[in-house]
Amino acid sequence: MERSLSLIYVYYILQNNPGFHARVISNYLILEKSYILKMRRNILLVTFLLLASGFCRLEAADWKQLVDLRGMWSFTVGDDPLWAQPSANTGDWDALPVPGDWERYYQGYNGYAWYRRTFTMPTVSNQQDIILLLGSIDDVDEIFLNGKKIGQTGKFPPNFVTAYSVERQYRISKNLLNTGENMIAVRVYDETRGGGFIRGDKIGLYIDRNVSFLEFNLSGDWKFSTDTDWNFKNPSFDDQHWETVYVPASWESQGYEDYDGYGYYRKQFNLPVEFTKNGNYLIMGKIDDTDRVYLNGQLIGQVEDLTEYSRFNRSNAYRLYRIYRIPDDLLRNKNVIAIEVLDNMGVGGIYEGPVGIFSRDRMLRFKENIKEETGGDNPLEIIFKLLFE
Repeated sequence: MERSLSLIYVYYILQNNPGFHARVISNYLILEKSYILKMRRNILLVTFLLLASGFCRLEAADWKQLVDLRGMWSFTVGDDPLWAQPSANTGDWDALPVPGDWERYYQGYNGYAWYRRTFTMPTVSNQQDIILLLGSIDDVDEIFLNGKKIGQTGKFPPNFVTAYSVERQYRISKNLLNTGENMIAVRVYDETRGGGFIRGDKIGLYIDRNVSFLEFNLSGDWKFSTDTDWNFKNPSFDDQHWETVYVPASWESQGYEDYDGYGYYRKQFNLPVEFTKNGNYLIMGKIDDTDRVYLNGQLIGQVEDLTEYSRFNRSNAYRLYRIYRIPDDLLRNKNVIAIEVLDNMGVGGIYEGPVGIFSRDRMLRFKENIKEETGGDNPLEIIFKLLFE
């Protein structure tokens, strides 16, 4: 009984802190091990580690900040589509800190509200993708840049679907940016309790420095479908009727809110002759949850092939970089990548980069860089050891 209560306690902590991937440990709760816990002395340390980790998904992307958007934003309750436009009059709006729960200032308020913030963009290389990070927003958000919608996470009423636990990442199209002042507007709907930008270590515009390790960048527009057709992996398959999504980014942030199940990606690309040499590796960033990757019709990898993968910790798969060796003589001038993804819950898809092709030397340097960035043992791994060893 003592062991069971301790497990339930840890599970309760994780489930009630939405920024944290509770399933990482919840799946362990169904395993039978006679020696599972010394919980009486470990429970406080476990709780401390969870608090120290911030209840958020640990990211290994090497983010470089371009624009810091933390601080005071213009804010108002209510809803008006004209507020997405830079010309809207916001002279009577309040100023609220971001990140921060709006109920600290508007106690008991649930419903629609808007945030606005202006910024000036520095010069960035055309090869670098600009990503807007906004932390966790409670419950649903719609993002506008200079009056143009760039993304949405969750569903607004009447078909309300919360996305309060999803960390927001939106790609910024460079053709939407002005050389001078730019304006971001965020429409938010909160169903109950805390509302708005409830948490976020990184709020601003960033680039992923890990992209610099790639010799051929495959991020950008991909074809996507949730309809199963086992011919999808064949190079000649017609994907013109499929939707277009951006990779890397979760499918929840691109119109597939609250979707769990199978998703299929395809991308056609041409390579210069020098890239068709042998000894290359394909990296597909991080995928939630499992994957099968085909290149020119041939299966070249799946998460179960990775040395870091453990069948005793399947729910940890979403944290693993997918790096697969490309078989000799498989790369051509014209190529097709096809990927099957299965998402069991929460965020789904190819949600984090880098995505592309690199040589063995650059692959090893990338792995070394990731090791340095993560700084040794992950707090989650420490928790697992305390609980289950």
